Amino acid sequence: MFDLVHYSISIMALLAAAFLAVLSAGALWVNDEATRITSIGATNSIAYLPYLFAVWLATRVPDTQQLRRIVLIAAILFRFIAFALPPVMSDDHLRYEWEAKTLSQGLNPYRVSPAQLHEPNRSIPGYDFSAVYGPVLEAAHWTVFQLGLPMKTSAALAEGLLLFAAWRRRWPLWRWMLLGWSPLCVYEYWMNGHNDAWLLLLLYLAYEAKGAAAWIWLGLATWTKWWPLLLVPLWFSKQPSLWGALGLGVMMASCLLLMPLAEWITKVRFTTGFLGGWQNNPFLYRFLTDKSQAIAISAVSSIGVCFLRLGQAELVLIFITVLLAFSANIHPWYLGWTLPFLMATKWNPMPWLLAMALLPLAYDPMIGWRLNGTWIEDPLIRVWIWGAVTVFSGYRLISKRNG
Repeated sequence: MFDLVHYSISIMALLAAAFLAVLSAGALWVNDEATRITSIGATNSIAYLPYLFAVWLATRVPDTQQLRRIVLIAAILFRFIAFALPPVMSDDHLRYEWEAKTLSQGLNPYRVSPAQLHEPNRSIPGYDFSAVYGPVLEAAHWTVFQLGLPMKTSAALAEGLLLFAAWRRRWPLWRWMLLGWSPLCVYEYWMNGHNDAWLLLLLYLAYEAKGAAAWIWLGLATWTKWWPLLLVPLWFSKQPSLWGALGLGVMMASCLLLMPLAEWITKVRFTTGFLGGWQNNPFLYRFLTDKSQAIAISAVSSIGVCFLRLGQAELVLIFITVLLAFSANIHPWYLGWTLPFLMATKWNPMPWLLAMALLPLAYDPMIGWRLNGTWIEDPLIRVWIWGAVTVFSGYRLISKRNG
Protein backbone atom coordinates (compact mmCIF):
# COMPACT_ATOMS: atom_id res chain seq x y z
CA MET A 1 0.00 0.00 0.00
CA PHE A 2 1.29 3.46 -0.90
CA ASP A 3 2.61 5.24 2.22
CA LEU A 4 2.73 8.98 1.57
CA VAL A 5 4.57 9.71 4.83
CA HIS A 6 7.48 7.31 4.24
CA TYR A 7 7.61 8.20 0.57
CA SER A 8 7.93 11.91 1.36
CA ILE A 9 10.63 11.25 3.96
CA SER A 10 12.64 9.23 1.44
CA ILE A 11 12.32 11.90 -1.25
CA MET A 12 13.32 14.65 1.19
CA ALA A 13 16.36 12.65 2.26
CA LEU A 14 17.39 12.22 -1.38
CA LEU A 15 16.96 15.94 -2.01
CA ALA A 16 19.11 16.69 1.04
CA ALA A 17 21.77 14.30 -0.26
CA ALA A 18 21.69 16.04 -3.64
CA PHE A 19 22.12 19.43 -1.95
CA LEU A 20 25.06 18.09 0.09
CA ALA A 21 26.66 16.61 -3.02
CA VAL A 22 26.37 19.92 -4.83
CA LEU A 23 27.92 21.76 -1.89
CA SER A 24 30.84 19.33 -1.73
CA ALA A 25 31.41 19.51 -5.47
CA GLY A 26 32.05 23.23 -5.23
CA ALA A 27 35.26 22.60 -3.32
CA LEU A 28 36.82 20.10 -5.73
CA TRP A 29 38.98 22.56 -7.64
CA VAL A 30 41.08 24.19 -4.96
CA ASN A 31 44.22 25.11 -6.91
CA ASP A 32 42.86 27.06 -9.86
CA GLU A 33 41.19 30.32 -8.80
CA ALA A 34 39.03 30.84 -11.89
CA THR A 35 37.81 27.24 -11.93
CA ARG A 36 37.07 27.30 -8.21
CA ILE A 37 34.99 30.48 -8.45
CA THR A 38 33.16 29.15 -11.49
CA SER A 39 32.44 25.79 -9.85
CA ILE A 40 31.15 27.32 -6.62
CA GLY A 41 29.02 29.81 -8.55
CA ALA A 42 27.58 27.01 -10.68
CA THR A 43 26.88 24.74 -7.72
CA ASN A 44 25.22 27.66 -5.95
CA SER A 45 22.71 27.89 -8.80
CA ILE A 46 22.31 24.11 -9.09
CA ALA A 47 21.54 23.90 -5.36
CA TYR A 48 18.28 25.73 -6.04
CA LEU A 49 16.95 22.65 -7.86
CA PRO A 50 16.72 20.39 -4.78
CA TYR A 51 15.84 23.44 -2.68
CA LEU A 52 12.83 24.51 -4.72
CA PHE A 53 11.64 20.94 -5.16
CA ALA A 54 11.99 20.28 -1.42
CA VAL A 55 10.00 23.41 -0.50
CA TRP A 56 7.31 22.45 -3.00
CA LEU A 57 7.18 18.90 -1.64
CA ALA A 58 6.90 20.12 1.95
CA THR A 59 3.72 22.02 1.04
CA ARG A 60 2.03 18.84 -0.15
CA VAL A 61 2.93 16.11 2.33
CA PRO A 62 2.07 15.53 6.02
CA ASP A 63 4.19 17.60 8.41
CA THR A 64 5.52 14.73 10.57
CA GLN A 65 8.22 14.66 13.23
CA GLN A 66 10.34 12.33 11.07
CA LEU A 67 10.18 14.75 8.18
CA ARG A 68 11.06 17.68 10.43
CA ARG A 69 14.03 15.74 11.77
CA ILE A 70 15.35 15.06 8.25
CA VAL A 71 14.93 18.70 7.25
CA LEU A 72 16.62 20.01 10.40
CA ILE A 73 19.60 17.63 10.26
CA ALA A 74 20.09 18.42 6.58
CA ALA A 75 20.02 22.17 7.22
CA ILE A 76 22.73 21.77 9.87
CA LEU A 77 24.91 19.64 7.57
CA PHE A 78 24.57 22.18 4.73
CA ARG A 79 25.96 24.85 7.00
CA PHE A 80 28.84 22.84 8.40
CA ILE A 81 30.05 21.96 4.91
CA ALA A 82 29.65 25.55 3.69
CA PHE A 83 31.53 26.85 6.74
CA ALA A 84 34.45 24.57 5.83
CA LEU A 85 34.64 26.07 2.32
CA PRO A 86 36.90 29.10 1.74
CA PRO A 87 35.10 32.45 1.26
CA VAL A 88 36.21 32.68 -2.36
CA MET A 89 33.20 34.71 -3.52
CA SER A 90 33.86 37.69 -1.26
CA ASP A 91 36.68 39.75 0.24
CA ASP A 92 34.45 41.33 2.89
CA HIS A 93 35.91 39.16 5.64
CA LEU A 94 39.19 41.05 5.12
CA ARG A 95 37.37 44.28 5.92
CA TYR A 96 35.75 42.81 9.02
CA GLU A 97 39.12 41.56 10.25
CA TRP A 98 40.85 44.89 9.65
CA GLU A 99 38.19 46.83 11.56
CA ALA A 100 38.28 44.35 14.45
CA LYS A 101 42.08 44.55 14.59
CA THR A 102 41.94 48.35 14.50
CA LEU A 103 39.44 48.36 17.35
CA SER A 104 41.58 45.97 19.40
CA GLN A 105 44.50 48.41 19.01
CA GLY A 106 42.47 51.14 20.71
CA LEU A 107 41.73 53.03 17.48
CA ASN A 108 38.31 54.17 16.28
CA PRO A 109 37.58 52.37 12.97
CA TYR A 110 35.02 55.06 12.14
CA ARG A 111 37.78 57.66 11.95
CA VAL A 112 40.65 55.85 10.23
CA SER A 113 40.97 53.91 7.00
CA PRO A 114 43.38 51.19 5.84
CA ALA A 115 45.02 53.78 3.57
CA GLN A 116 45.61 56.18 6.46
CA LEU A 117 47.27 53.43 8.49
CA HIS A 118 49.24 52.23 5.45
CA GLU A 119 47.76 48.76 5.66
CA PRO A 120 49.87 46.55 3.31
CA ASN A 121 46.91 44.39 2.22
CA ARG A 122 45.30 46.48 -0.50
CA SER A 123 42.70 43.78 -1.14
CA ILE A 124 40.67 45.09 1.79
CA PRO A 125 37.33 46.38 0.38
CA GLY A 126 36.96 50.14 0.78
CA TYR A 127 40.69 50.59 1.26
CA ASP A 128 40.41 54.39 1.24
CA PHE A 129 37.38 54.60 3.55
CA SER A 130 36.81 54.32 7.28
CA ALA A 131 34.19 51.99 8.77
CA VAL A 132 30.52 52.42 7.85
CA TYR A 133 28.94 49.44 9.62
CA GLY A 134 26.94 50.00 12.79
CA PRO A 135 28.20 49.34 16.34
CA VAL A 136 26.51 45.93 16.56
CA LEU A 137 28.59 44.62 13.67
CA GLU A 138 31.78 46.22 14.95
CA ALA A 139 31.23 44.56 18.34
CA ALA A 140 30.49 41.18 16.72
CA HIS A 141 33.60 41.36 14.53
CA TRP A 142 35.78 42.43 17.47
CA THR A 143 34.52 39.54 19.61
CA VAL A 144 35.24 36.96 16.92
CA PHE A 145 38.69 38.46 16.33
CA GLN A 146 39.49 38.36 20.04
CA LEU A 147 38.49 34.69 20.21
CA GLY A 148 40.75 33.88 17.27
CA LEU A 149 37.90 32.41 15.22
CA PRO A 150 37.33 32.75 11.45
CA MET A 151 35.62 36.07 10.77
CA LYS A 152 32.64 34.37 9.17
CA THR A 153 31.85 32.81 12.55
CA SER A 154 29.98 36.02 13.37
CA ALA A 155 27.59 35.71 10.42
CA ALA A 156 27.18 31.97 10.97
CA LEU A 157 26.19 32.55 14.60
CA ALA A 158 23.63 35.22 13.69
CA GLU A 159 22.06 33.11 10.97
CA GLY A 160 21.95 30.10 13.28
CA LEU A 161 20.14 32.18 15.92
CA LEU A 162 17.67 33.33 13.26
CA LEU A 163 16.93 29.73 12.32
CA PHE A 164 16.41 28.82 15.97
CA ALA A 165 14.07 31.76 16.53
CA ALA A 166 12.00 30.78 13.51
CA TRP A 167 11.97 27.10 14.50
CA ARG A 168 10.53 27.98 17.91
CA ARG A 169 7.57 29.62 16.21
CA ARG A 170 6.56 26.22 14.83
CA TRP A 171 5.95 27.58 11.37
CA PRO A 172 4.64 25.09 8.81
CA LEU A 173 7.71 23.12 7.75
CA TRP A 174 7.87 24.51 4.24
CA ARG A 175 7.97 28.07 5.58
CA TRP A 176 10.92 27.31 7.83
CA MET A 177 12.66 25.63 4.89
CA LEU A 178 12.63 28.94 3.02
CA LEU A 179 15.43 29.88 5.42
CA GLY A 180 16.72 26.49 6.54
CA TRP A 181 17.43 25.16 3.06
CA SER A 182 18.08 28.46 1.32
CA PRO A 183 21.25 28.28 -0.82
CA LEU A 184 21.54 32.06 -0.38
CA CYS A 185 21.79 31.67 3.40
CA VAL A 186 24.09 28.66 3.20
CA TYR A 187 26.54 30.21 0.74
CA GLU A 188 26.42 33.87 1.70
CA TYR A 189 26.45 33.63 5.50
CA TRP A 190 28.20 30.33 6.20
CA MET A 191 30.67 30.28 3.31
CA ASN A 192 31.24 33.95 2.46
CA GLY A 193 30.42 35.21 5.95
CA HIS A 194 28.48 38.34 4.98
CA ASN A 195 27.42 40.21 8.09
CA ASP A 196 23.90 40.88 6.77
CA ALA A 197 22.94 37.84 8.84
CA TRP A 198 22.91 40.13 11.90
CA LEU A 199 20.58 42.54 10.10
CA LEU A 200 18.19 39.67 9.31
CA LEU A 201 18.24 38.33 12.86
CA LEU A 202 17.59 41.66 14.57
CA LEU A 203 15.00 42.85 12.05
CA TYR A 204 13.13 39.55 12.39
CA LEU A 205 13.19 39.87 16.18
CA ALA A 206 11.88 43.43 15.82
CA TYR A 207 9.01 42.07 13.73
CA GLU A 208 8.24 39.29 16.22
CA ALA A 209 8.44 41.45 19.37
CA LYS A 210 5.66 43.61 20.77
CA GLY A 211 5.55 47.07 22.33
CA ALA A 212 8.77 48.81 23.32
CA ALA A 213 10.82 45.65 22.76
CA ALA A 214 10.02 45.80 19.04
CA TRP A 215 11.56 49.27 18.90
CA ILE A 216 14.69 48.25 20.76
CA TRP A 217 15.24 45.39 18.34
CA LEU A 218 14.65 47.81 15.46
CA GLY A 219 17.29 50.09 16.95
CA LEU A 220 19.75 47.20 17.14
CA ALA A 221 18.95 46.31 13.52
CA THR A 222 19.68 49.92 12.60
CA TRP A 223 23.01 49.54 14.37
CA THR A 224 23.99 47.09 11.63
CA LYS A 225 23.31 48.62 8.20
CA TRP A 226 21.43 51.88 9.11
CA TRP A 227 18.64 51.62 6.51
CA PRO A 228 16.14 49.96 8.94
CA LEU A 229 15.71 53.47 10.37
CA LEU A 230 13.46 54.06 7.34
CA LEU A 231 11.04 51.51 8.82
CA VAL A 232 10.16 53.83 11.72
CA PRO A 233 6.89 55.03 10.08
CA LEU A 234 5.82 51.42 9.57
CA TRP A 235 6.58 50.55 13.20
CA PHE A 236 4.55 53.60 14.29
CA SER A 237 1.58 52.38 12.29
CA LYS A 238 1.76 48.73 13.37
CA GLN A 239 3.39 48.77 16.80
CA PRO A 240 3.04 52.27 18.30
CA SER A 241 5.01 52.71 21.53
CA LEU A 242 6.11 56.06 22.91
CA TRP A 243 8.69 54.47 25.22
CA GLY A 244 9.96 52.32 22.39
CA ALA A 245 10.36 55.31 20.10
CA LEU A 246 12.19 57.21 22.83
CA GLY A 247 14.48 54.23 23.36
CA LEU A 248 15.24 54.14 19.65
CA GLY A 249 16.02 57.86 19.73
CA VAL A 250 18.41 57.41 22.64
CA MET A 251 20.16 54.59 20.82
CA MET A 252 20.65 56.71 17.72
CA ALA A 253 21.84 59.69 19.80
CA SER A 254 24.37 57.48 21.59
CA CYS A 255 26.22 57.10 18.30
CA LEU A 256 27.51 60.64 18.94
CA LEU A 257 29.79 59.07 21.54
CA LEU A 258 31.61 57.34 18.71
CA MET A 259 31.92 60.28 16.37
CA PRO A 260 30.74 63.94 16.17
CA LEU A 261 27.52 64.70 14.31
CA ALA A 262 29.30 66.46 11.45
CA GLU A 263 31.38 63.37 10.77
CA TRP A 264 28.32 61.15 10.95
CA ILE A 265 26.66 63.30 8.31
CA THR A 266 29.66 62.78 6.07
CA LYS A 267 29.51 59.05 6.81
CA VAL A 268 25.83 58.88 5.96
CA ARG A 269 26.47 60.69 2.69
CA PHE A 270 29.02 58.04 1.84
CA THR A 271 26.72 55.18 2.75
CA THR A 272 24.04 56.59 0.46
CA GLY A 273 26.26 55.25 -2.28
CA PHE A 274 23.98 52.27 -1.70
CA LEU A 275 21.20 54.42 -3.13
CA GLY A 276 23.12 56.39 -5.68
CA GLY A 277 26.88 56.12 -5.67
CA TRP A 278 28.86 53.99 -8.06
CA GLN A 279 26.58 51.65 -9.98
CA ASN A 280 27.17 47.92 -9.79
CA ASN A 281 23.61 46.70 -10.17
CA PRO A 282 21.13 49.45 -11.07
CA PHE A 283 17.63 48.41 -12.06
CA LEU A 284 15.15 51.29 -11.87
CA TYR A 285 17.85 53.68 -10.68
CA ARG A 286 19.08 53.90 -14.26
CA PHE A 287 15.97 55.98 -15.07
CA LEU A 288 16.73 58.58 -12.40
CA THR A 289 18.97 61.61 -12.82
CA ASP A 290 20.14 62.14 -9.25
CA LYS A 291 20.66 59.99 -6.16
CA SER A 292 18.48 62.33 -4.13
CA GLN A 293 15.55 61.06 -6.20
CA ALA A 294 16.31 57.49 -5.14
CA ILE A 295 16.52 58.56 -1.50
CA ALA A 296 13.22 60.44 -1.80
CA ILE A 297 11.48 57.44 -3.37
CA SER A 298 12.69 55.19 -0.55
CA ALA A 299 11.56 57.67 2.09
CA VAL A 300 8.13 58.13 0.47
CA SER A 301 7.68 54.37 0.14
CA SER A 302 8.47 53.91 3.83
CA ILE A 303 5.53 56.20 4.60
CA GLY A 304 3.29 55.06 1.77
CA VAL A 305 3.24 51.40 2.76
CA CYS A 306 1.68 52.39 6.09
CA PHE A 307 -1.57 53.18 4.28
CA LEU A 308 -1.86 49.76 2.67
CA ARG A 309 -4.23 47.31 4.33
CA LEU A 310 -1.73 44.47 4.54
CA GLY A 311 0.12 42.67 7.30
CA GLN A 312 3.40 43.94 8.67
CA ALA A 313 5.44 41.18 6.99
CA GLU A 314 3.93 42.01 3.60
CA LEU A 315 4.60 45.73 4.08
CA VAL A 316 8.23 45.19 5.04
CA LEU A 317 8.60 42.93 2.01
CA ILE A 318 7.19 45.60 -0.31
CA PHE A 319 9.42 48.29 1.19
CA ILE A 320 12.59 46.22 0.80
CA THR A 321 11.68 45.44 -2.79
CA VAL A 322 11.21 49.15 -3.60
CA LEU A 323 14.41 50.03 -1.77
CA LEU A 324 16.41 47.54 -3.83
CA ALA A 325 14.70 48.39 -7.11
CA PHE A 326 15.77 52.05 -6.90
CA SER A 327 19.24 51.44 -5.51
CA ALA A 328 22.30 51.76 -7.67
CA ASN A 329 24.62 49.54 -5.68
CA ILE A 330 23.08 46.13 -4.95
CA HIS A 331 25.08 43.03 -4.11
CA PRO A 332 23.59 39.59 -4.83
CA TRP A 333 22.97 38.67 -1.18
CA TYR A 334 20.83 41.77 -0.56
CA LEU A 335 17.80 39.89 -1.82
CA GLY A 336 18.23 37.69 1.25
CA TRP A 337 16.83 40.59 3.28
CA THR A 338 13.39 39.43 2.11
CA LEU A 339 13.71 35.83 3.34
CA PRO A 340 12.49 36.18 6.97
CA PHE A 341 9.44 38.09 5.74
CA LEU A 342 8.76 35.67 2.90
CA MET A 343 8.61 33.05 5.64
CA ALA A 344 6.12 35.14 7.64
CA THR A 345 3.94 36.38 4.80
CA LYS A 346 0.92 34.58 3.38
CA TRP A 347 2.05 35.27 -0.16
CA ASN A 348 3.44 32.67 -2.51
CA PRO A 349 7.25 33.09 -2.20
CA MET A 350 8.17 31.14 -5.32
CA PRO A 351 8.76 34.10 -7.70
CA TRP A 352 11.23 35.64 -5.23
CA LEU A 353 12.94 32.26 -4.87
CA LEU A 354 13.22 31.86 -8.63
CA ALA A 355 14.85 35.28 -8.82
CA MET A 356 17.30 34.23 -6.10
CA ALA A 357 18.29 31.24 -8.23
CA LEU A 358 19.69 33.73 -10.75
CA LEU A 359 21.79 35.53 -8.15
CA PRO A 360 24.91 33.33 -8.45
CA LEU A 361 25.20 34.49 -12.07
CA ALA A 362 25.84 37.98 -10.72
CA TYR A 363 29.18 36.74 -9.38
CA ASP A 364 30.66 36.44 -12.87
CA PRO A 365 32.81 39.60 -12.46
CA MET A 366 34.58 37.98 -9.50
CA ILE A 367 36.77 35.87 -11.80
CA GLY A 368 38.24 38.88 -13.57
CA TRP A 369 38.59 40.73 -10.28
CA ARG A 370 40.55 37.93 -8.63
CA LEU A 371 42.76 37.21 -11.64
CA ASN A 372 43.62 40.64 -13.06
CA GLY A 373 41.85 43.28 -10.93
CA THR A 374 39.16 44.16 -13.49
CA TRP A 375 35.44 44.21 -12.64
CA ILE A 376 33.07 43.99 -15.61
CA GLU A 377 29.33 43.77 -14.97
CA ASP A 378 26.68 42.14 -17.15
CA PRO A 379 23.70 44.52 -16.78
CA LEU A 380 21.26 42.13 -18.49
CA ILE A 381 21.60 39.53 -15.73
CA ARG A 382 20.83 42.12 -13.11
CA VAL A 383 17.80 43.45 -14.96
CA TRP A 384 16.37 39.93 -15.06
CA ILE A 385 17.02 39.37 -11.36
CA TRP A 386 15.56 42.56 -9.97
CA GLY A 387 12.95 42.86 -12.71
CA ALA A 388 11.43 39.53 -11.69
CA VAL A 389 11.25 40.57 -8.04
CA THR A 390 9.83 44.04 -8.70
CA VAL A 391 7.21 42.96 -11.22
CA PHE A 392 5.91 40.22 -8.94
CA SER A 393 5.83 42.50 -5.91
CA GLY A 394 3.88 45.10 -7.88
CA TYR A 395 1.44 42.44 -9.06
CA ARG A 396 0.89 41.25 -5.51
CA LEU A 397 0.26 44.79 -4.31
CA ILE A 398 -2.25 45.56 -7.07
CA SER A 399 -4.06 42.22 -6.73
CA LYS A 400 -4.41 42.65 -2.96
CA ARG A 401 -5.80 46.16 -3.29
CA ASN A 402 -8.27 45.13 -5.96
CA GLY A 403 -9.21 41.91 -4.21
